[in-house]
Amino acid sequence: MSVVPLRPMGVASPPRSGRNRWTLPVAALAIVLTTASCGQAVDDTDGSVSGAVAYVDADNCGVTTEYTAVPDRAVALTSNATETMLELGLEDHMVGTAYLRGREIAPAYTEAYARVPILSSEQPTMEQLIDVEPDFVYSGYPDGFSEKTGHTRDQLAQVGVDTHLHPEGCATGPVEVDAIFTEILTVGAIFDVSDRAEESVAALRERLDAVRDRIGDTEPVKVFLYASGLDSASTTGGHSMATALIEAAGGENIFADVPERWMSVSWEQVADRAPDVILVREEGTTPQYRSPSVTTKIADLQSIPAIAETPAIRNETFSTITLSQLQPGPYSIDGVEHLARQFHPAAFE
Repeated sequence: MSVVPLRPMGVASPPRSGRNRWTLPVAALAIVLTTASCGQAVDDTDGSVSGAVAYVDADNCGVTTEYTAVPDRAVALTSNATETMLELGLEDHMVGTAYLRGREIAPAYTEAYARVPILSSEQPTMEQLIDVEPDFVYSGYPDGFSEKTGHTRDQLAQVGVDTHLHPEGCATGPVEVDAIFTEILTVGAIFDVSDRAEESVAALRERLDAVRDRIGDTEPVKVFLYASGLDSASTTGGHSMATALIEAAGGENIFADVPERWMSVSWEQVADRAPDVILVREEGTTPQYRSPSVTTKIADLQSIPAIAETPAIRNETFSTITLSQLQPGPYSIDGVEHLARQFHPAAFE
């Protein structure tokens, strides 16, 4: 029986260069979206044209952007984009965040996060973005740039707004935990805080190395990540950061050989691969987004006949991780530490 993949999430936008300050009223939006074109950077003090390129964000999921100045009115969509900026101390450059859908912000960023306006718990509309006049929109996942809400990367480019997408969102092959560190360095370069980015990466690498030292040569446990579903199961394949995090924590994703990011599989496929551990994804921290709860998900799993004889179900070996920790960003290192303690408790006694 073959794996049935979910519809892949991706974004295709044409390359662009240059940047404009966004000063467009809402009423002009419909006209601008069809007629505006990107221009040269404008100096805020005297309106003069500046041709100097400070940083080139090359081929970011098909889009190349030349930065002639540090963005100072950024909006971050999804928790991992927000946390990457807060890790770099960029809250004063942020005019909004959105689309967290009840997910927790890492405890280390709680104080800084309180200083950032929340535009919407869901996807913001184009009008909500216009209201804060951003010059940079950063999404951790492709659905942050949505046709449905009218702000694809191309549409934002047409009104002079630079965009950046976490590269994991357009991965066409396996990804590594190092991609998190590369992304922090990239965002650090865009905002001219490369020293801070290098310090951050060094500290996060040290924590990751400490986990690896603890685990040592311990045999990896076979892990099935369960996101949702009853008739079939939503899980992760070999092209997602979730697989890399599981491996860094001393696990082995039983579907790592499937070249997808997220997909649906049958319960018979899960049974055939006999997981030692079922990793249950927790969706959010607020009641609205916590349903079904981890407790409910585990009860559902225990009621499915097809997987009743797997080692994980027989031994009641369940682990948990939050969606915020699975999304690639600095909080993911907390996720690796959390998983490693669950997969290999003896190594952390």
